[in-house]
Amino acid sequence: MAEDQWTRLREEYEAELREERRRARDAGEEYAELLDLGVQLDPGAPLPHVLVNGHSAFVVFCLRAGPVHDGTTVAVVDPHSTDDLVGLIEFTGVHAVLFGGPNDEALHGHPLHGHGLEPYAIHEVRGSRWITEAEQVNSVHPHHQPGWHDTLRHFVITFHDETLECLAREVRTEIHQRTLADTITATASRMFGGQ
Repeated sequence: MAEDQWTRLREEYEAELREERRRARDAGEEYAELLDLGVQLDPGAPLPHVLVNGHSAFVVFCLRAGPVHDGTTVAVVDPHSTDDLVGLIEFTGVHAVLFGGPNDEALHGHPLHGHGLEPYAIHEVRGSRWITEAEQVNSVHPHHQPGWHDTLRHFVITFHDETLECLAREVRTEIHQRTLADTITATASRMFGGQ
């Protein structure tokens, strides 16, 4: 297929996703909006690893090759290095994390399919039912304060073989050029106050 045909198909697909989001928003339904965190997921084998404690969640994964930035600074990438180009997403103020299926071949079974959800992408869910449900579950607590859910954000990351969803207050990214294993080890150390 010629490049101009691929470009046209991509433009049509993006227009379809924008329309899905608009329809869901107008109907008062939840929808997945793309979130640019300055990293591009590797669509082949990102090999995501998740480290979670009661307050934070870290997702470490392989990045797609090419020019990268972390939103504020450009990463210096040594093309002769044998290390990997690794992304790290840190969620803070974490309330809940889901990690597992569906994979990219079953993504059409996800509740946000048809509401803007894309494969190999990072999203923020607007009008999240999960946040509303979390508020309802917590409402039985004797010291429940209504409205705490207003501080939460619902994130969805669609990898090749897994999907990650997280309710958290904030998110930030980092880019590293070292092995995936070294990045996971350093991240685990950081969780325990080592960095």
